[in-house]
Amino acid sequence: MLYKYCTADGFDILLQSRLKAARIEDFNDPFELVFGVDQDTALENIKREFEENPELTRAWLRLMDDQKIQYDKSSPEDIAEKVTLFQIRDFGRVANEIRKNWNEKMGIVCLSESPGVIQMWAHYAENHKGIVLGIEESDFMEDKSALVEVDYRHEMVCLPITATPEKLNQYDKYILDVIRRKESNWIYEKEIRLYVNLDEKDADGNYYFKIPASSIKEIYLGLRSHETAELIAKSIKQRDEYNHLRIYKMGRHESAYKLKPQEI
Repeated sequence: MLYKYCTADGFDILLQSRLKAARIEDFNDPFELVFGVDQDTALENIKREFEENPELTRAWLRLMDDQKIQYDKSSPEDIAEKVTLFQIRDFGRVANEIRKNWNEKMGIVCLSESPGVIQMWAHYAENHKGIVLGIEESDFMEDKSALVEVDYRHEMVCLPITATPEKLNQYDKYILDVIRRKESNWIYEKEIRLYVNLDEKDADGNYYFKIPASSIKEIYLGLRSHETAELIAKSIKQRDEYNHLRIYKMGRHESAYKLKPQEI
């Protein structure tokens, strides 16, 4: 079971049987889809590419001449070093192109392994006034490889420097490593991500991922949720497609800083 933290508007997920797929650029963390550059292997990578493709070397010599970059024409080592320095300096532009390319082709549904994370209720469920939905992923996913467990670390994923950065698809193999990496202080989220392709936009301008009503098993009402939320939840449970729903109200634990669900 995975859990979706929502504001009270999250009841629309049940009514429409769908999850919103967000673009990375819309996330609240400015470090989403950000990666570093692997400078340590850059020179060796470029030397190897030049050895394998002499025409690539000649193309770079023409470019450096056009850019009036000084280099020793008789020294393959100096040529490789100058190209490496140029590529490292230019990687910021390349990185922006990579992020733009990835952002346009994929959407992410953010879920959690737990319905009781106090900070998540505060950040994503309207200061404990919203709801959390318990969703059984095996009810709508034949292949769970689309589920990505977030890897929390201090270090970024570092992409290699290459002599042919304009071939952006060569970086696609790093997509999953980058989208699953978050800074270690976010570890409390216990996040699992569903990676989906972006198809047509809905009339409201957003992208959605359809799920069967049977996959939504539980509703958790926030500790500060209004009584209206309980009425809405009970009303939805009256529908034939949701008579299996279990409804819980979050309360304070008696002796620990944690939430205690009570079925209603």
